[in-house]
Amino acid sequence: MIDAAKLTQLTDLIAQANSIFVIFPSTATPDNRAAAEALTSSLMQAGKEVRLLSPRMPNHSRYPESQEIAVTELGNQNLVLSFEYQPEQVDNVNYHIGEETGRFYLTIKPQKGQKPLDPASVEFSYTGAEADLIFTIGVKELEELEQLYMSYEEVYKSVPVVSITTFEPAFATLAINTGSAASVSQEVARLIADLGFLLSSDAATQLLYGIEMATQGLASRSVSAETFDTVGQLLRQGARRIGYEQITTEVVPQIKKDKPAKKNLVTNSTESLAKSMSIARG
Repeated sequence: MIDAAKLTQLTDLIAQANSIFVIFPSTATPDNRAAAEALTSSLMQAGKEVRLLSPRMPNHSRYPESQEIAVTELGNQNLVLSFEYQPEQVDNVNYHIGEETGRFYLTIKPQKGQKPLDPASVEFSYTGAEADLIFTIGVKELEELEQLYMSYEEVYKSVPVVSITTFEPAFATLAINTGSAASVSQEVARLIADLGFLLSSDAATQLLYGIEMATQGLASRSVSAETFDTVGQLLRQGARRIGYEQITTEVVPQIKKDKPAKKNLVTNSTESLAKSMSIARG
C-alpha cells in the first residue's frame, strides 16, 4: 500500500498535469496491462487528457474488452509532410484556408518551367510528444519501451515519471513498489480508491481479471486479506469474473484428462470387494 507521503506527492503531480501518458511494455503480463488500462480510464474520468501507449500490444487470449486502445507511437502533436526534394521544384510555399470549404490548402510552387512535385512521393507522419506526467506500469528499464523511448529520451528527463511495478527503478521520479502485494492490479485498485477517482464497471472487471491471472484464480500463497478486500470492492463496483472463467476453462480439462474418472474407481473398488468376498466364502 502506498504511504501517505507518496500519496500526497502523487496527488500533487496529477493535479498539476493536464496531459498524461500511461505506458506498459510489449512484454506486459495480463496483470500489468489490466492495471494500465484501468488507471487510464480513471484518469480520463477525472478530466485528464490521457494517452495509453505500448510498443506493441501483447496477445492475451480472452482479455476483457477495453474502451482504451493503446497506441504504438509517442509523437503525434505535429503533422509532417515530406517528399522527394529537388531545388528547382520548390520556389515558393504558401497556404490559405478556404472560407466556404473550411479546408487548409498548402501550395508548393516550382520554379518557372520546372515540373511540379510528384504527389505520389508525398508522405504524412506525426512527430512531437508533449506530456506533463508519465506513468509506467511493469517497466523495468526505459529501453524496453523501444520506439516509445528511443529519440524521446529528453521527454522522460524533463517530465516526472511515476513507476508502478514490483521494485523501485532508478529512472522513476516517484516509485510505487507493488512487490508486497499479490498483484499490480490490486495495488492500482487501492491507489485509484485512495486518490478518490471513479472506477467504471469495465475498469473494475479489468482489475479483477489482472488479480485473478496473477494469483491463479486467488489460489496463490501471495493472496492476503487485503487481496480479498480489494476483490470485494471491485465486485461491488460491477466487476465480472472473466479471469476465473479462463483459468477453469484451461486448467480443469487437463485435470480431467489426467485424473481417472470416478466411475472407474467405483467399478474397480466393487470388483475388488467381490473378489475378497468370494475368497472368504471359499
